Amino acid sequence: MSQPQVAVVDAFRTTYGYGDACAALGAGVIQIQSTPRLPPTVTPVDPSKFTRYLVNDGDLDRLTDTLAALGTQVVMAARETGVELADALSERLGLASNGTALSSARRNKYVQIERLRAQGVPVMRQIRTADEAELRAWHEALGGMAVVKPLRSAGGYGVTFCSTPDESAAALSSLLRSLTFHNERNTHVVAQEYLVGAEYIVNTVSCEGVHHITDVWSTDRITANGVPDLVVAQVLLRSDDPSVGELAPYVHQVLDALGIRYGAAHLEIKLTPDGPRLVEAAARPSGLPYFVEEAIGEGQFEWSADAYLRPERFMARAGSPYRRQTAFAWAALASPVSGRLVRYRALDEVERLESFRDMSLLVEPGDRIVPTTYDFEYPATLTLSHPVEAVLRRDLNTLRFLDGAGMYEVEEEPEP
Repeated sequence: MSQPQVAVVDAFRTTYGYGDACAALGAGVIQIQSTPRLPPTVTPVDPSKFTRYLVNDGDLDRLTDTLAALGTQVVMAARETGVELADALSERLGLASNGTALSSARRNKYVQIERLRAQGVPVMRQIRTADEAELRAWHEALGGMAVVKPLRSAGGYGVTFCSTPDESAAALSSLLRSLTFHNERNTHVVAQEYLVGAEYIVNTVSCEGVHHITDVWSTDRITANGVPDLVVAQVLLRSDDPSVGELAPYVHQVLDALGIRYGAAHLEIKLTPDGPRLVEAAARPSGLPYFVEEAIGEGQFEWSADAYLRPERFMARAGSPYRRQTAFAWAALASPVSGRLVRYRALDEVERLESFRDMSLLVEPGDRIVPTTYDFEYPATLTLSHPVEAVLRRDLNTLRFLDGAGMYEVEEEPEP
């Protein structure tokens, strides 16, 4: 029997591990780069790690024929940039697929919420517009804070929290003059009501329309640098946490409404006084799969490999609660300063935290540092792990105490 071939679209950075999970089940892994040029913020991967490395040049017929000739049995998306291409290729090849009919709802933030509304899933109020007067009138009627953002983006890039109609109009004007995180032109924006409540990340894998929750995280947020809801930590919850039980039925509704029948999904949901409300969903894995494997034993990579290559095993275990083996958190520093970074003043104290696991410096001494306003402006990220959750929570609070203006020694950059 020939080796099964799994094609993964844009398996870069944290999702590179898809290959390991599939290879562990005896599959060959084909990397498909979704565009001729690498997606933003990613670095090249070693082509020798894959059985083939293909680049999509826009000729889907030729790419489909190549995959068919290679005996491809699975096509799945690893990053947001690969979702639509994975849908199209898997459908063309007649493989397990979410299909293309609802691809737009899985990428376009406005279409996504309207699809849920049409399916009877409770959602937020929103508007899609390119007109300042229309946006002002909508925000005036809303009567509270609005969130203005690109229709298609990632990492919080371009998201603006607006307290007044004037601020919303200014955010629209700015976005229409700029590109999205994926270098696409903004022709319209989506403005949504600001949802009040704790936010959670729910990660899932589906097989033949059967959904399994692999891990759930609570998010810690601060108000800083003009951003009311800046994410600074995500804490892995136990599966028996009451919030997980409250979120689960809503998660299944969302996945069904978006036509996610196969593969990984990543949902951001707020528990509001009126119940769960989706912030946004993506038909690809989260950025935390390696940590999940360590803290739980398996995550979206392993469950996805089963869903596509061992569906009978997936079905036998789907719905079983995950077991957290240790308290675990991802956290980030949030810079309030700008200039040329000379040094961090308290990293040694961070490393002495009892639950400290590791740290990645994204801004090194000598680099330019800016106030953190979205995911790709964190100067450093770290992970914490400890058998006792109270210790981990204490260390997260200590981290916030250590961070701030006193953490960063900077020098002003000369005027150009």
